Amino acid sequence: MTQQLPSSATTLIVEAHFPHASAQEVFDYWTQPALLQTWWPQEAEIEPQDGGKYHLSWPAMNWHLRGRYTCFEPGKRLAFTWRWDHDEEGTRDRIVSLLFEAEHGNGTRLQLTHGPYVETPEDQNVRLVHHLAGWLHFLPRLQNCISAHYTEH
Repeated sequence: MTQQLPSSATTLIVEAHFPHASAQEVFDYWTQPALLQTWWPQEAEIEPQDGGKYHLSWPAMNWHLRGRYTCFEPGKRLAFTWRWDHDEEGTRDRIVSLLFEAEHGNGTRLQLTHGPYVETPEDQNVRLVHHLAGWLHFLPRLQNCISAHYTEH
């Protein structure tokens, strides 16, 4: 299950559950290029450490997402700045923060926070139409990839 949690106009919070995967396994799907590419970008270059850079790309569309890791705690927390190459000049970086929590028994709860946003119609459009819709599309893909991994083994 993936859902938006109550959040203010300045923040977007989404939650996803991974019933069979450990927090470290879910973390690896965000930080290991071969795993990341199974559910999100076509190409990924990552420096997996605090302060490390990342570059995710979709060459067919000439889309490039870049940033730096501001928090890198394997299996626990991950945070990174977020900026598209095609963003307008003067667009501020956003931050995506991920919290990986073990659930009772086994499994992991992922809480994703994306922001900050301002209360202009344009920024709220980015928040809801682009970012929320994107996460509600891609997080189930991640769940399916991880679920398929357990089905195969």
